[in-house]
Amino acid sequence: MDKEFNLITVIKTILNWKKPIIVLTLVSGVAAALFSVFVMDEYYLSWSTFYPTNQYLSDRSMIFNTENSGGQIDYFGGKADVNRILSIANSAPVIEYIIDSFKLVEHYKIDNTAKYWKTKVRKKFEKNFKAIKTERDAVEISVYDTDPQLASNMVNTIVEKTDELNKQHIAQSKQDVYELIAGQIEEQQQKVNGFVDTLASMSQQYNIKVSTGTDGSVIVNGNDFKAVQLYKAILKKQENALKELNNRMNIKEQMEVAMKSNSSSLFIVESAFPADRREKPVRSLVVIVTMLITAFVSVLGVLLIEQFREIKEQL
Repeated sequence: MDKEFNLITVIKTILNWKKPIIVLTLVSGVAAALFSVFVMDEYYLSWSTFYPTNQYLSDRSMIFNTENSGGQIDYFGGKADVNRILSIANSAPVIEYIIDSFKLVEHYKIDNTAKYWKTKVRKKFEKNFKAIKTERDAVEISVYDTDPQLASNMVNTIVEKTDELNKQHIAQSKQDVYELIAGQIEEQQQKVNGFVDTLASMSQQYNIKVSTGTDGSVIVNGNDFKAVQLYKAILKKQENALKELNNRMNIKEQMEVAMKSNSSSLFIVESAFPADRREKPVRSLVVIVTMLITAFVSVLGVLLIEQFREIKEQL
């Protein structure tokens, strides 16, 4: 006998099988509860929120006010600074540093003699680690771990390492410019020394005398007119070279002061702290989801069983 498989048939089938479905669903809920309590690890969440500071504030031109920007200088960095911080925080040097510093291979119980063990430990760490930009353009670094103290320590260490690498990049740029200025000073000093030697030789050869007038001007006297004019021209070049030398030496001294500045490149809004309650698993959610899945599969199963029975009867 043919039966139309419609909603009424489905409801009748479910009602006929309601006791097994309910029992199986309750059993799965109890099993899920026991599994979440005795098998699943409890994870605690720690996080830190911070803003990158404006690195221009530690530049020598800002410290000694050698440039007038004509506008307000922001204390915090812009989007480019935030993106650079995120790139550093998610970079291999930071991640490898954390894995080595906190011995995560042993902590995650990964066999370091197995194949691809480095990839396994890194993937497990990256699964529990996140560095993102918040809706308020701050940077947030968070770590899940079964040990709340370890989680907070890892977050704070990541922030410190990110700050170190960020400052290192800026410091290297300053060091390169400093070495360039130092080389230019040496060349300029040699140029000044050359002018001094030339003027001394001309003064002796052409019996040139130099004196200072009442108005502070330099007076050059000598018997050879051409020699005197050449002497004045070289003397002017020496004066300009000395001014440039002093200017570059002043820049070098200012850069030395700026390079000694070791202030943090990050403004910490909230440092990580050990969590006092677990973040996951949410046991109630595990139980509810498991029971819903079991109920759905059970209903689907009994419907298939009834269909097979009907097909068998028709054969």
